[in-house]
Amino acid sequence: MQTGNKPGNGKKPYAVRAVLVKGQQILLIHHAGRRRRPPRKCWTFPGGRLDPDETDPVTALRREMHEELSLEIEVLGQIGRYYSRLGSDYVIYAARPLGPIGPVNRDEVRDLVWLTPAEVYEWHCQEKLQFGFEMDAVLAYLRNFT
Repeated sequence: MQTGNKPGNGKKPYAVRAVLVKGQQILLIHHAGRRRRPPRKCWTFPGGRLDPDETDPVTALRREMHEELSLEIEVLGQIGRYYSRLGSDYVIYAARPLGPIGPVNRDEVRDLVWLTPAEVYEWHCQEKLQFGFEMDAVLAYLRNFT
C-alpha cells in the first residue's frame, strides 16, 4: 500500500505518533525493539500501538509519551492518518512537551535526536526514516500548526 495522508475512516488506528516540537526542532527516536544492529531506516516519531482496550488515540498517545520518555505533552491537534510501507495506519498528532524529557525508558527507546525540519528532510533523502510518512507529516505540521 502506498504511503501518504488519507482520510480517516473512523476505525481504531494501529498506532499513534507525535510530531513533538520544541522551538524549531522535532523529536525523532529509534525504538529499542528494533534489530540489535540498527537498520538503515530506523528513525521515526515517538509513540506506539494502542492497547487492546484503548479506543481513544489521544489517551494512547499520552500513555506512550509517558512510557517512552517520562513526558507529559500538550496535544495541539491531529495532523492526519498515514500508512506505513507495510500498510499499517498511524494517526499523527502535533504536540509540545510540558517539561524535560526523562528518564528515557531504554527498554522502549534506543536513542533520540532533535532535528530541524530541514534536517528531517536530509534524513528523508538519506533514507533514515522508518515508515515513509515522516516527511509528509512534518510538512503537514508546518502548513497547519505554524
